[in-house]
Amino acid sequence: MTHILSALRAELRGIFADRQVRLIILAALVIYAVVYPFPYRAELLREVPVVLVDLDRSTSSAELARRVDASEAVTLTHDASDMIQATRLVQERRAYGVLVIPEGFERSLLRGNQSPVALYSDASYFLMYQRVMQGAAVPLRQMGAEVEMGRLIAQGTAPDVALAQVSPAEQVEVPLFNPAAGYATYVLPAAFVLILQQTMLMGLALVATRRAQGHGHPVWRVLGRMGAWVLLYALLLPMYLIVLPTFYGLPNLGNPVVVLMLGLPFVLATGLLAQCVAALFRHGAVVQVVLLALGLPFFFLSGFAWPVEAIPAHLNVIAQIIPSTPAIDGFVRVSQMGASLSELQFRLWHLWGLVGVFICIALWLEMKQRS
Repeated sequence: MTHILSALRAELRGIFADRQVRLIILAALVIYAVVYPFPYRAELLREVPVVLVDLDRSTSSAELARRVDASEAVTLTHDASDMIQATRLVQERRAYGVLVIPEGFERSLLRGNQSPVALYSDASYFLMYQRVMQGAAVPLRQMGAEVEMGRLIAQGTAPDVALAQVSPAEQVEVPLFNPAAGYATYVLPAAFVLILQQTMLMGLALVATRRAQGHGHPVWRVLGRMGAWVLLYALLLPMYLIVLPTFYGLPNLGNPVVVLMLGLPFVLATGLLAQCVAALFRHGAVVQVVLLALGLPFFFLSGFAWPVEAIPAHLNVIAQIIPSTPAIDGFVRVSQMGASLSELQFRLWHLWGLVGVFICIALWLEMKQRS
């Protein structure tokens, strides 16, 4: 017990006495907590600038332009005389889309013919592209349905029958687990887990590279260090996974006890992985460079930036070794879907399995170092 407490104190001393480690583990978390969520507070992109090219200049084209401009997704910021001027505005990033109403638009509608409307959107910025297409497509469909319904009524069709023919099925969209269908609700819970993992890996790996040879059996030394990580992240993990989501107004249906029970093996697995990385590369400067380089692959392999089903099988196998992979899935299920502990058994066993594997490697490295 004495050797465990000695190792625990030494690990905490290594974390708090080293200025660089303090900056990574403590200061970086505070900075990320303030800076990272700030751009996503609005949840949805609104009023994306779009150029209008109205070649018809009729009452119907003006009505269509008004409806598109009334959409919360886009706003018609420029009225160009031709596509050359509109293209120049998009290339200058003063707009991200072009709505072209062709000449003869109203005449075609009055004759009962189709009148195609061209919509160009900047697909190099996917979120802008999505909002432009959505903001213009909905008013176009609505106006088309109204024109068709008016034509049917003029031919003697009863209004109810005309409505049923134009819109036989009513679509009701219900965004499950993300009521606002917002980007922040989607990305922040996973990002918080990745930030915790990245700062923990870098900080604890640096401590390991600068650690002096300890006393006592390797088992007690490893257990003492694990105890230090649990004490430290018993404060930091709830702040990131419980307090911050609540502060930023993210959906939170989970039980805090379940979050903590999932967080325990995540913290231990990440800390033990840091020991393995430190033993492999040995020098603090090399460890920092390697872990910085691995940050982006960890992000893409975690399964929230790109669906797990679409990740190649061999890369998905590698992803299962990273603690954030099961942790992100588990934490999202708890916070946004209200999953219970019994529904998280697979993720818990996955994380505890990683703890078991990494602790065996860490003990082997300690024994090898001692000999």
